[in-house]
Amino acid sequence: MRVRNLPGVDRPVITGLLPLAFEARVVMGPMSVDDIGWYLVADADQREPDFVEGWVAAGAAPDPLLSSTGRIDEQSPYAASMDQTGNAEQGPIEIDEGAHAVRWIALDPERTRCSFAVSFTPAGSSDAIPAIRATIGTGIDRGTLQPQSFAALNLSGPVFASVTSDCAWALVIVRIAPGASRESSPSASP
Repeated sequence: MRVRNLPGVDRPVITGLLPLAFEARVVMGPMSVDDIGWYLVADADQREPDFVEGWVAAGAAPDPLLSSTGRIDEQSPYAASMDQTGNAEQGPIEIDEGAHAVRWIALDPERTRCSFAVSFTPAGSSDAIPAIRATIGTGIDRGTLQPQSFAALNLSGPVFASVTSDCAWALVIVRIAPGASRESSPSASP
């Protein structure tokens, strides 16, 4: 299996071939690019090759390239992950104390242009709080709602996430460890 810097078979490979039974932590996905599902994964294996994160193709039955270990990662920094082509809602998502960020990726399957918007609604409220708005061009666009911007939304406790979009997209809400700095990664968004 090859790890790429963005989803797509024509994207640069960022590390050597992964050995059989290599373990990775799924960050977000699948993101459909040219009818192939792609997952952003982080290295969770002590063996070579070492990488921070990258995109891998999921494969298809009866021979999937990715399969679940069946274990729950209690140390996961991810509060929630969503993916869809079109609109979606998810919740409640527990936003605990501390810093959070929202990482996202989107593309127009028809390669013309599409729109992508994310809002959050605190449980028990009917007032949606807009968080992300983007127009996606002919390529793959990605971004990060930084922790200071997420903090300005003043969200805590259970919230519902709503995505209004005509794009193919994936996003993840990440808990940022105190004092942590985000490692540079070829697949990381600015």
